[in-house]
Amino acid sequence: MIKPIIDTFCQLPYQIDYAQSHFQNKNYHHLSKISDEQYNDLMIVLRYLLSVGLQNTNSYNRYRNEVEKLVLWLWYQQNQTLAHIDEALLKEYLHFLQTPPEDWQMTRKATRFKLVENVRVYNPHWRPFIKTTTCYESRASTYTILNHFCNHLCDTKIIKDNPIKLLRKRDSVLNNTTKPLSKVNEVSYECIESQFAKCQDDIHRVRDLLLYYFVKHKNVMLQSFSLQADGFYPQLAHLDISNELFYFYQNGQLQSLTLCPLGLKMAEQYVLLRGCQISKSAPLLHKQRGEGCYEVRQLRRMIKAVENELNTDA
Repeated sequence: MIKPIIDTFCQLPYQIDYAQSHFQNKNYHHLSKISDEQYNDLMIVLRYLLSVGLQNTNSYNRYRNEVEKLVLWLWYQQNQTLAHIDEALLKEYLHFLQTPPEDWQMTRKATRFKLVENVRVYNPHWRPFIKTTTCYESRASTYTILNHFCNHLCDTKIIKDNPIKLLRKRDSVLNNTTKPLSKVNEVSYECIESQFAKCQDDIHRVRDLLLYYFVKHKNVMLQSFSLQADGFYPQLAHLDISNELFYFYQNGQLQSLTLCPLGLKMAEQYVLLRGCQISKSAPLLHKQRGEGCYEVRQLRRMIKAVENELNTDA
């Protein structure tokens, strides 16, 4: 059985403390059975994720998920450790991510650990993957996180070179100029227009429809609207209503998109309802509560909610 190895960010300092004694207590007791080489890997990962979480606690879960999958694959599919990472090994791992085995998947989310009589024990229902179709944005996010983690391994002399950048350049899906759409849930312009007519005075629903329009019908990456890295804000994602254009950053370049009549109508209404200048604290897609930018995972949930609503009305 594949068991979790990394807890929540709140529990992480305690897990590191327990690791100092090689988990020779009740908490995380299953980790006391790992080999010395695996223990060294786990300590590297725990300390790395602690630094990631301190910089941006919202991104901690995303980094933990990807790094934990890699480590579990190395241990239980390859009988290897982090020190063995090279281009050939990671190429094989990226192929594994496309079709993980059934016993590595769960049908719905489950917590990694739970408290039983004040002891942290693993949840037997947890698996590293959730049964779903891997989307373009998820694939791109995986590369981003693995690149950051491999850079850390290089800096700490665990591995000599970071092969992710080269593998990213060769990835046929990510380098395809036409980004893949979900044909199963693709919604027509007419359905979007009908929904817009019902909610055009609701700034939050207009925002979500506009995001859906850009991502699903104009193939703009979710990263163009999100906080992509510490210190980077998508300030240059903006609307030029007078010229019927939307500007956005993609693949490191500022690009423009001509709005169709429906897109222009929604953009005009959103700008009217928004009524403020774009800035770091007030990016193009405003938050319902708070300031700053959305993360990709949050934007993906917004897209899914709109998609469900549109398919219900269709």
